[in-house]
Amino acid sequence: MRPIFLIGFMASGKSTLGRALAGAEPWLRFVDLDEAIETREGCSVAEIFAACGQDAFRKLESAMLRELAADDTVIACGGGTPCRRENMDFMLERGTVVRLEASVDTIVRRLAEAPRGQRPLVDGLLDEPEALKAHVEKMLAEREETYGRSQHNFNADRLETVSQVSRAVDEFRRRFLTL
Repeated sequence: MRPIFLIGFMASGKSTLGRALAGAEPWLRFVDLDEAIETREGCSVAEIFAACGQDAFRKLESAMLRELAADDTVIACGGGTPCRRENMDFMLERGTVVRLEASVDTIVRRLAEAPRGQRPLVDGLLDEPEALKAHVEKMLAEREETYGRSQHNFNADRLETVSQVSRAVDEFRRRFLTL
C-alpha cells in the first residue's frame, strides 16, 4: 500500500489517529513527522524554531518527509508541512493524502489542554482563548487552499475517548486502507 499522509491543522488529531491505526494494523508503520525530527535533531520543534527559525525547521521537515515516505506507512505531518507547495505535490504524487478536519472550537480546546511549549506558532496565545481562536481561524483560512488539495477528508472532531478513536479507526480502515 502506498503511504498515507495525514494532514490538517495542529491539534486536529493526526498523531492520535495515526498511532491508533498502527496499533490496529500490525503491518502498518506509523511516523509522527515532528517526533522523527525531534529524535534526529536531539531537541524539540520549539527549540529548533527558537534556535534556527521557522524556515530552517521547514527545510528539515521537507527532507524528513521524503526520507520517511515508504509503503505501508502512515505519516502524521505537521500542520505546516503541506504549506510548502513542493511537499504537498510530493505527497499527492507519492501516496494518499487525507485531511483531518476538526472544528475551530475543538482545535482551540485541544490546544488549550495540551502541555505548554510544544506549539511555537500558538504558545503565546494559550492563556488568551479569544485571541487563540482568532489566530486559529486566521491560520485555517490562510491554509484552506493548501489543505483543500488533499484527495480525501476525514472528520476528526471525535477523537476524545477510547471508543471514539476506535470507531474512527474502523471508519478510516474501511475508507482508506483498501485503496
